[in-house]
Amino acid sequence: MATERELRFCGHYHIACFFLITLFCVTPVVQAAANEDERKSQAEAILSKASEMVNIKAPGSAPFVLIAKVHLQEGRKSVEGIYAVSWAAPDRFRRVLRFPNFSSTDLAQGDKLYRQRSTEGLPLLIWQLDKMMDLVIHYELDPKTKVKRIQREQVNGVDETCVVLERVDLSSKVCLDSATNEPLSIDEKLEDAEPFHEHYELRDYGPFESRRFPRKISFRGWGSQGIEVQVEKLIRVQAFAQDEFIAPKGAQVSNFCEHPETTGDVKPSTGGTIPVDLQDIEIDMYFEVSPIGAVRFAEVVYSSAPLKNNEILNWFMGTHFPIRSCAGKPVGYEIIVRLGSAH
Repeated sequence: MATERELRFCGHYHIACFFLITLFCVTPVVQAAANEDERKSQAEAILSKASEMVNIKAPGSAPFVLIAKVHLQEGRKSVEGIYAVSWAAPDRFRRVLRFPNFSSTDLAQGDKLYRQRSTEGLPLLIWQLDKMMDLVIHYELDPKTKVKRIQREQVNGVDETCVVLERVDLSSKVCLDSATNEPLSIDEKLEDAEPFHEHYELRDYGPFESRRFPRKISFRGWGSQGIEVQVEKLIRVQAFAQDEFIAPKGAQVSNFCEHPETTGDVKPSTGGTIPVDLQDIEIDMYFEVSPIGAVRFAEVVYSSAPLKNNEILNWFMGTHFPIRSCAGKPVGYEIIVRLGSAH
């Protein structure tokens, strides 16, 4: 299941750089660039080492079965469910989610993904759960991110190394156990939107083959959303059942790529101006995007002003999204977009 970081329809940011052609001014610029490159290189090494420790899905890793209990919280409403993965290789796995009002099975076989769901769209917290599990398995430093600093902190008696990052108006902090390099927390926040604060915690690490993996994973964010994952089972598998990787009947088939490349920009249907005042509205929208970047299906998954839903939905149906591809072969994907003054 492809996931994406929050995409905000608030225009493009441009940074204009002006250089004074004097030796006095050029030297500090070069030094600043060198310092930034050094910090980025150091941060990449720290995060890469941490990712290698927990990435139980890395090529060449041992086949496994993971079963976890999940608690989803939205305000005062909560629900319990199951998250399970049978993994043989990056392009050969089965992932199953079972909740009272939603169920899905994703099965990857080579370059094909077979998907069977109880709903056409994707509930907001299920999307957030998938994003969280992806972050735990593999956290990468975005090429456009600047490394502000690398600092040491003491949290509950644990010495932590934290990498503080910045990209346009998004700031984030990744903290690791200084002694073990185990990732402990990830924070992301939009500077101009107080409700946007995502906090992930990874706790109770245990061994798995040559790696270590957290048994408790949690998320808190967007004011009232929460996810708790308790890993009940993580075991190596010598041989799977013969029918483990047989696609379920009636499953939708699409091209699959674990790490696609993204090209192009979002091209709104009416020149970039949403014909609705979003000043006091918050909306989360699900999009299924075709291999050519067209909106194949869209759905409002949360809205603080339901009467505006159809108007906004109709406007976005003509939006063209970036194209993702693997080895030059376009692949479809899904994304949840968050809109509004608080987002």
